[in-house]
Amino acid sequence: MKKEKKTPDLNRRDFLKLGGLASAGISLAGIAGAGLAAGKDTDSYTGWERYTHGDGQFFNRKPFEVDQAPTIKKVAESRRINAAEQLFYRLRIAMPFMRGIKPQSEMPKELVDFYKEHPNDVEDMKAAFKAGQEQRKNWEKYKDRYIIADAWSEAHSKSMRDFPKRPVGKPEESDFKNVNPDTVKFKSPKHASGLMKKIAHSFGATLVGFCKLNPDFVYQGRLRGVGTTKFDVPEHWKNCIVVASPHEWDGLYANPTYGTSYDAYARECVIAGKLEIFLRHLGYSARAHVPGNSYDLAVVPIAIEAGLGELGRNSVVITPELGSNARLAVVTTDLDLEPDKPIDIGVKEFCEKCKICADQCPSGSISFDNKPTKVIRGYKRWYTEDTRCFGVWNSVAASHARGCRICIAVCPYSRKNNWIHTIAREVDPRDPTGIFSSALLAMQKGLFEYPEKAEEYLPPPNGNNKTYHNAPDWLKTEEWCDVDIDW
Repeated sequence: MKKEKKTPDLNRRDFLKLGGLASAGISLAGIAGAGLAAGKDTDSYTGWERYTHGDGQFFNRKPFEVDQAPTIKKVAESRRINAAEQLFYRLRIAMPFMRGIKPQSEMPKELVDFYKEHPNDVEDMKAAFKAGQEQRKNWEKYKDRYIIADAWSEAHSKSMRDFPKRPVGKPEESDFKNVNPDTVKFKSPKHASGLMKKIAHSFGATLVGFCKLNPDFVYQGRLRGVGTTKFDVPEHWKNCIVVASPHEWDGLYANPTYGTSYDAYARECVIAGKLEIFLRHLGYSARAHVPGNSYDLAVVPIAIEAGLGELGRNSVVITPELGSNARLAVVTTDLDLEPDKPIDIGVKEFCEKCKICADQCPSGSISFDNKPTKVIRGYKRWYTEDTRCFGVWNSVAASHARGCRICIAVCPYSRKNNWIHTIAREVDPRDPTGIFSSALLAMQKGLFEYPEKAEEYLPPPNGNNKTYHNAPDWLKTEEWCDVDIDW
């Protein structure tokens, strides 16, 4: 029997917190105009905002908990993820064969099997490499315009190179390095979870969640500290601590050319690395799985099982507080924790009618399917053609800050934490009619500007280096430096 979606009523306190929508009698047009101003407000905060310990971004997930997330449902026999299915691992092992450095006859079986199943991926990969070569050549043409954005990205990128330390040796050894032999005993898993949430927030996490590790989401065929290998999931990887924080908002909205992934990545490395040290000091094993590519598991489905959010059409986690702008890290540990549950806040229904990310994707890699229909390793979900996405990722103008992130920036859920976003995140999940989300979507599409064609985000000759929003002044070289402006 199909479970009816929960639509809990707001209590009086919550209602008053939302500004007394009904009693105030604010017209939709008034909200639209004020919301546009709030959405374009340059006064933004990053991390946990103006409050400590998560209070500034708090959303009560309890009424929306479900047993299985609606946008990533297990519908068939499942299996672990082969390493060749992970884009950046595949890139690393495919590169010498794609560039003709090694003969294709020596290609590893895991790669051969993948390309047999995904024949179009070969041409997409070649196109991505070619785009990257063009991008590097074009840097001389664009460096005056983007040098500050590039330096900003490099500062974050370099700061995450050596922390947390990469594992060396088998997990049974490396995850217990410097573990205190006098293990601290908690009163209960609930007490352990309560402390770890506060500690993670104190380290800079905006969102924190816990779940049991689902073995389906652990890579097979590659293990950090060991290399290429087939392995069983270590027994001490019992639980997952999932943390999230956003990209700096104004930098995010200036994607693809001014933005970078490294600002949030660097923050996640610091948070997860500190959690790893903290747990070991208390006598528990810990392994940080952090961006850019220091993972032994898939963080997106784990974050969904930990209740942070739902899978969006754009294949990233959409959270109530940060929307798509939630960058993730995971720490696996043998500490007993009280798990959180997945949530259903209506993302599936919203994504079914929105499709802005698919419209604006310059690579055309995001599905326009009305519903999540593709079954991947036993799970039904929306799917993004990752290698085609990487082709654009590899082609934008800003040198070391390569990447696109347009699908994150244009997502209607990705909004700064102000009153209009608070109303949306509190009212929309509680509206069983869908009228409120339709009104929000109409406002989004009618009031916010988008390029007429998604190709405009690309560099010439295919586009004109368009950004979603204008770059903030602190990323514009011409505001601060003596350069010849020819743009």
